[in-house]
Formats: sequence, structure tokens, C-alpha cells
Amino acid sequence: FCAGLASQGLLPVFAVYSSFLQRAYDQILHDCAIENRHIVLAVDRAGFVGEDGETHHGLFDVPILTTVPGITVYSPSDASELSLCLEKALYRDNGVSVVRYPRGSEYYNSAMTEYSSYKFSGKHKDKLIFTYGRISAFAYQTSDIADVLKAIKIFPIEKDIIDICKQYNEIYCFEEGEKNGGIGEKLCSALYMSGYKGSFHITAVDGFVRHATSASQLSKANLDSDGMRRVIGGHNAKQA
Repeated sequence: FCAGLASQGLLPVFAVYSSFLQRAYDQILHDCAIENRHIVLAVDRAGFVGEDGETHHGLFDVPILTTVPGITVYSPSDASELSLCLEKALYRDNGVSVVRYPRGSEYYNSAMTEYSSYKFSGKHKDKLIFTYGRISAFAYQTSDIADVLKAIKIFPIEKDIIDICKQYNEIYCFEEGEKNGGIGEKLCSALYMSGYKGSFHITAVDGFVRHATSASQLSKANLDSDGMRRVIGGHNAKQA
């Protein structure tokens, strides 16, 4: 339906749960992407959904959608970024654009007033946290032990993101999504193909996640601030 509207010069925005969007892959690929139709997918329930249940987690949309040629995917971390990403997807992008956001309220507000595809907070440490979406808030709480690079446009991966990562000997990627085919694996591949010689560690979801609170799910996956410290500290202990 959105592809038909776009073919007539309209600009459709389709709001849909991440888990429901999995069933529409063929339509996105054949009806929208191949024809280069400009549509915007507003993908709700991206990431853990807590008590909504095992079948409602939005953990697979990134690995699925990033196989579509020409697609653009945004994963804002708060309401101000969400507004700017929607504006860019609507009025400055072409083809299929995706803006994904989680269930619930924001964890913090960056008060961003101008669009940027990433945000880098560096204090010249030798370790870098790369992340995106709402768990960026936890990464900033861990910034005393590692610099933080937050992607807002997560795909295609920006060249600037690769260039920043190459300055670090240790990179820790934290991703609230499926590890297999996720942004972490894509960034890791791009880095090593460009000659990167450091270490790259991915902490992400591997498999199905049972019913629990979002806080419990994030903690168990080491995607909250305590978990990030455990992961980074654990690797440091192994190297000592």
C-alpha cells in the first residue's frame, strides 16, 4: 500500500512493531526497494520489550533490513534525535528509510537541535565503546573507563565512524539486537578490511529472550552500565 502511494508522488510513513515488520520483508524488498520508492518505516518496539513477551522483542529488524540494497536505518537514542531523524528520512532521503525506536520512555535526553549521524565523546583513552539507541545512556555512564561513539544513522555505516574507531586499540561494541548480522559484525568487518590491527569485542543478543522486565533483560545481556563495566573489566583482567 505504501509503495502504491509513493508511486503516485505521496510520502507515506508506515508505523509498525519491529516483530511484525519481519513478515513484510518481501514487500519491502520487491515492492519498495527495487522500485526505489521513497517510504519511511517508523519501527516501534525496537530492542527488548520487557513484559510484552518473547515473540514481541525487536531484535531481528537490523539484521533483516540491512540486507536490503539502498536502505537507510536510523536508531535515535531519545526524543530529540527521533524528531530529527524523522525529518531527515522524510525530506532529505531517497528510497526506503527506517527510523527505529524502543518501547517505553527515554533514558536520557541529548537535547540535539541539529541532525548528526553520530556523536563522539572522546577524552583520549585507549578504549572505545561503540553503540547506538537507548543503551547509549549506559555507555555515557561508563565514559570514565572508555570513550564513547554513538551512531544515530546506523546503516550504511559512516566512513567517519570507521576512521574514529581505527584510532583505538580496543573497541567494545554493545548492541541491543541480534549479534548475527548486526551492526557490530558489519562494523567489525569494515574495520578489518580497512587494515585495523586492534581488538574488537561484540556484546549483543544471541538467541531468543524470555519474558522479564526490560531492566532485567538488559542486565542479563550486559547491556546496562554495570554490564558494560563487567565486559570491559573482564577483558582487562584476561590481559593482565
